[in-house]
Amino acid sequence: MPLSTSRSYPLLLLLATGTTLGMAPPFARIAATSGIPMIGFAFWQNLIGGLLLLALAVLTGARPPLKHLRFYAISGLITLALPSVLIFLAVARIGAGLPSIAYAFPAMLTYGFALGLRMEKLIWTRAAGIALGLVGILMILLPRSGPIRDADLPWMLLALVAPVSLAAGNIYRTRYWPKDAPPLALAAGTLLGAAFWLLLAGLAFSGGLYLPSNAASADWVLAAAGLFACLSFIPYFELQRVAGPVYLSQIGYVMAATSLGIGHFVFGERYGLLVWMAVIVIVAGILLVNRRKV
Repeated sequence: MPLSTSRSYPLLLLLATGTTLGMAPPFARIAATSGIPMIGFAFWQNLIGGLLLLALAVLTGARPPLKHLRFYAISGLITLALPSVLIFLAVARIGAGLPSIAYAFPAMLTYGFALGLRMEKLIWTRAAGIALGLVGILMILLPRSGPIRDADLPWMLLALVAPVSLAAGNIYRTRYWPKDAPPLALAAGTLLGAAFWLLLAGLAFSGGLYLPSNAASADWVLAAAGLFACLSFIPYFELQRVAGPVYLSQIGYVMAATSLGIGHFVFGERYGLLVWMAVIVIVAGILLVNRRKV
């Protein structure tokens, strides 16, 4: 039986997408400690990843149709560019832990949006599985989170718009998916669309575009992050095509588990029993959602 027709195919795509996207935080950490602006880092990550995907699409005969520029622009804006800008603005004033908290919520929001738009039926096993994943994420994040001061509250609320944008992106791509464009072409167009918006954000908020140079020893991280962006978006759009927006939204859970593994095995970080219990809860949630035939 071909892999693409197997019931495990969506789960394999989910794991592939989440693990490759989970490689991004270490690269961002290196970039930040090296003085690379985060908006500049996100721009080069999406531009390089988009150009690599574009080259792959052209070589495989899946050239992105120019008539779908509106889809690329909107998808890139609400899926990648807008959440990045919102979170980066808040992180500069609150702290680096905030992005992880914000990324914990798109799965529940996507399911809520899909129910409201009648794109999904209420299935208790799926709802319970997504809720389990959220519980696992909060088990990891909340013990690390400090109290939010009154002065920081507006920035916290601003950052929490990011998961709304991510969830809206999941829904938008499903409702307006171009039928005549393969997933690879849509992935390339979305990354390049995000790069366009991040370029504008960099000019507006960073005072200019960050340009790599031989003098910056950590600029290699931009190419590495772009490569993994390319690798992650190859299964990303295929996953949305075969499984829908709600299933796709679980990639945040896989990203969190991947980041924990990287921290433990690469950076030598040590975690308590609660964290590893949370990983088990996340895996249980993913398996519970996967019981539903997609």
